[in-house]
Amino acid sequence: MIQFAFPIAYLPFWLGVGVFLMALTYAGLRVLEARREKRLDRFVESGLAQRLLAAYDLRARRPLYWLTLVGTLFLLIALAQPHWGDAWMPVTRTSRDILVVLDVSLSMSAENPPPSRLERARQKIESLLERCPADRVGLVVFAGEAVMMCPLTLDHGYFRAILDAINTDTLSVEGSDLAGALQQALEVFEEDARYFGDNERNNRAMILISDGEETAGEAVATAAEIGKYATIFALGVGDPDGAVITFPAWMRKYVRMADERLTHVSKLDEETLSRIALDGGGAYVRITPDNADVNFIHQELEHIRARTADDTVRYRLVNRYRWPLTAAWLCFAAEGAWLSVLPWLRRRRLKLEEGRVHG
Repeated sequence: MIQFAFPIAYLPFWLGVGVFLMALTYAGLRVLEARREKRLDRFVESGLAQRLLAAYDLRARRPLYWLTLVGTLFLLIALAQPHWGDAWMPVTRTSRDILVVLDVSLSMSAENPPPSRLERARQKIESLLERCPADRVGLVVFAGEAVMMCPLTLDHGYFRAILDAINTDTLSVEGSDLAGALQQALEVFEEDARYFGDNERNNRAMILISDGEETAGEAVATAAEIGKYATIFALGVGDPDGAVITFPAWMRKYVRMADERLTHVSKLDEETLSRIALDGGGAYVRITPDNADVNFIHQELEHIRARTADDTVRYRLVNRYRWPLTAAWLCFAAEGAWLSVLPWLRRRRLKLEEGRVHG
């Protein structure tokens, strides 16, 4: 059984690419040889060159042609990284710790952006998970209180199940205690630091997804403390111009207050989110209709060094790219050696021709 660096389903495509590159190499060699013959024609017609110049022999250059083609073929095979032959091999898995702090307060039910702020935030988290398949992820949600819903884990299926289940009614305490959420995140990172060590800051990141509204506490003050353990990235969800939030039906039924007090204009507080991100050594980005925001955060996460999660030994196919790579190197080395031998062959042939003439 042979496998390659690409999925076997793409084999016809990459075979086509390989044939195209080989044809391109062949055409390039033909062009270079035609130019060489054209330069020779300036002095003597190529058909007469072999008669007039005793040391001239077109056949002596043919090995150069074939060595280049075969070397290119082996180089393409090495790039495909063929795997065959089973062996016990060490496998090192690395990961980063990404703690998602998600706002589930009533303001996240606003329909800007549609279908709702919370649903759009959920979509962004899913997109980020697809880009970070080997990282540990955790989830803290907050409204009027903050709760650790999912500890840091490599089980992305479990994380997704928790993420799909949450909504703006998940927490019973109304409000937006952003400071409490950051305090919960700080406790998570402090515990992780006690286990792995304080020098692992570059392995941790916190992604805050919120509209930035805060009804209790002072979030910015906690961000600097988190910055000692992790890098903070903030994703702003909403519109700075605001959106009207209508309080739920149960509040209208059991709480007596004027109708105008049962509505609230929720605005994206970019200033608070930016200060939190900057104090945490990270960056802030506003949510976008496409995945430009997720791509930006992922690029920033790529600068965070991954930590070795575990080392295991598994029985798997061995990457044999060194064999065709060595063959390609030998072909190109033989080409250079043949070029250095050509002058000696021409001198030897010239001496043999002179010996026949004088003999």
